[in-house]
This record gives sequence, structure tokens and C-alpha cells, in this order.
Amino acid sequence: MTAEEFPDPQPGPSWEQLRVRFACSLGVALLQVVVFWEFFIQASQFVWPPIEPVSQWISFLLVSAGSFVFVSGLFGTLIADQIYKRYLRDDA
Repeated sequence: MTAEEFPDPQPGPSWEQLRVRFACSLGVALLQVVVFWEFFIQASQFVWPPIEPVSQWISFLLVSAGSFVFVSGLFGTLIADQIYKRYLRDDA
């Protein structure tokens, strides 16, 4: 086997880039809370006590929490990668 058969390993993001991603995701999450504060207040009545059927209650929790985490993670990562590439990367 030759070295050409195996590609060079591509390391993942650095710890610094992961910290920037986490900070930006947290910022987007806080922005979501501010923008959708009224929805959070209105939806809080459905969180506890559990409503019947329980599958409906679990679905509500999973969709609400999942969308919150997914949106903040997605946009936070996209924003963080642009910031990291433009301003923070040493080998740019």
C-alpha cells in the first residue's frame, strides 16, 4: 500500500474555535429568549403539570426544546465559524 491510498487526516476544530462556537450559540440562545419571551411565558403553562395524553406532552417538550437547541446551535456555529475565520485564526 502506498501513502497515496490514505488521505491525510483532517483534524477537527480547535478548542479555541469550539469555545467561539459555544459562546455564539449561547448568544443566539439568549437572543431567542429575548425575541420569543412572550411565547415562553404562554407556553410555560403547558410544561407542568403534564397534560393528557402524555405522548402529546412529551412531543411538545421535545419539539420546543429541540428547536430551541437546534436553531441556536446551527446559527451560533455558522456565525462563530465566520468570526473565527475572519478575525481569530492565526494562519489566515
